[in-house]
Amino acid sequence: MATTRSPLVVLGGLVAVAFVPLFVMWLVIADLGTLAYFFGFAVYFLVAHIALPGWVYLDANGRESGSPLGWTALAFLLPFLGFVIYYFVGQPDAPHEVEADPRA
Repeated sequence: MATTRSPLVVLGGLVAVAFVPLFVMWLVIADLGTLAYFFGFAVYFLVAHIALPGWVYLDANGRESGSPLGWTALAFLLPFLGFVIYYFVGQPDAPHEVEADPRA
């Protein structure tokens, strides 16, 4: 029987694949400037390519936007500009609705 992996596990694996080469590069070169670059890039990647598109997707779904995946793709491909475009242009006027937890 096939099982579905948790999206967070898949995301964690993809982030590890992205950052392992940078971490190995830092270990080989081993200077403080490269470590600062590594952590700076990690923070940029997590904010610009994970947190902002994630917020856009959740907000677009909660407001019943016409295409939440399209807005999320825009926010991912144009990290900060896509988020600003969604915030000013793409947000429907409907209030954000949170679905009740089906497990409750």
